[in-house]
Formats: sequence, C-alpha cells, structure tokens
Amino acid sequence: MNQQMFRRGDAGTGPSTMDSRYIFEDVPYGLVSTALLGRIAGVPARLHEAGIALFSGAVGRDLAGDNDLLGPLGLEELDVRSLERLCLRGFGG
Repeated sequence: MNQQMFRRGDAGTGPSTMDSRYIFEDVPYGLVSTALLGRIAGVPARLHEAGIALFSGAVGRDLAGDNDLLGPLGLEELDVRSLERLCLRGFGG
C-alpha cells in the first residue's frame, strides 16, 4: 500500500519535520511513563527504553527529563505491590 501511494505521489499526512508532538509529547509522557511502569512491575519495556534513548539522541535533548509529572508523583520509589495499592485506592487510600 505504501509503495502504491508513493507511486501516485501521495506523501501522506504525517509530520514532515522532527518538531512534532509525536516526539516532544508522546515520548516524555507516553513512552517514559510506560517504561517506568514496566520497570516497577518487573517487566521492562526494552523497546520503549530504546525509543526514548534514540529520540533523545536524535533531538539532542533529555526527553525523559521533560516529563514534569512523574517526579512529583513519586512513582519511581514504588514497588509493584505499592503501585497496585495506589491503583486500587488512589493517593489518599
């Protein structure tokens, strides 16, 4: 399908530069969060981790450090049981 679209001259509608929310929003807030949850659960998301490193290198910026939500939540200090309890009861429970 992609080859046929290319032959027709259809370049698609995706981003045409690196300055895209797919990098500067989805990596810090999607991939980083998912990778953290995987580490806590003992199921590392290796491809997510690799993507974070690759995109950070490509744009010359610490994309994981751009996530300003995870730090204040303190999730990095949780073990899997504490995370499960947090999911079931919330921060106040």
